[in-house]
Amino acid sequence: MTSIKLAAPAKVNLFLKVLNKRKDGYHNILTVFERISLADTISISKAPAGIAVKCDRFVTRRPEDNIAYKAAELIIRREGIKSGVRIEIKKAVPIGAGLGGGSSDAAAVLMGMNKLFGLGLSRDRLIGLSAVLGADVPFFMLDTPFAIGRSKGDKVERISSGKRLWHLIIYPGFRLSTKGVYEAFEAIPKSLTTLYDDDKIMAHLTDTSDSSELESMLYNDLEEIAASKKKIIGKIIERLAYSLNKKAIVTGSGPSVFCLYATRKEADRARRKLFRSMPAAGRQGWQIFVTDTKIN
Repeated sequence: MTSIKLAAPAKVNLFLKVLNKRKDGYHNILTVFERISLADTISISKAPAGIAVKCDRFVTRRPEDNIAYKAAELIIRREGIKSGVRIEIKKAVPIGAGLGGGSSDAAAVLMGMNKLFGLGLSRDRLIGLSAVLGADVPFFMLDTPFAIGRSKGDKVERISSGKRLWHLIIYPGFRLSTKGVYEAFEAIPKSLTTLYDDDKIMAHLTDTSDSSELESMLYNDLEEIAASKKKIIGKIIERLAYSLNKKAIVTGSGPSVFCLYATRKEADRARRKLFRSMPAAGRQGWQIFVTDTKIN
């Protein structure tokens, strides 16, 4: 085998609660990840030496700052690989959108190089390597549709669920700094409201759970901050509530917003209704996706 191609799926956070700040500057969180079918395509080929990363969209000024490059460099160094790789990324997931595209690309590079070079690394070993790269990367190593994330989000546990959800996702066309959103969150008074614990979250994701109950679980502590930084985020959430009668939340630290549907037909109909309710000028720069849970 001299080359391999993998899909690198995006994610949404169905639930995100910030618990406290850590001594290392990060935050402990409780989150529910869902892997979705919107995905980048990663092609990896063996090369005599070095690491080359080519992407069809601008990501970083220096190739070595791309997280996919860092993933390749990490596994080459840790596993003593003597040759190099060429990595080609075809982006479908917006960059800096809160959808985990970069983290998923990094996970795909680790998994792809493990197969390409016949390293035989265990899933636990790969998860350990992935945690060095970023807090969301371990989730994408699990190969599961749903998981609970703890600590920085890097301590992940599968949620056994056969549920398939459909989503209307709106990316408003700009990036938000994850670090900046968390720093701003620290500056606001914290609510004492008790929210869902692990058992309640898992119950909502069982096959027999009611869709309306699952929608009621949607929550993100960072939403208020994200909306305060870019007013359009709050306006999108309000528009989805007004036009579609749907609860919508920010995923990750933003800026993407999503809501849930039981079927593709419902999600497609909602997309058309949203388009009719807003002039094109009001949606300038937006990317709107209908996507579902990635089961396998």
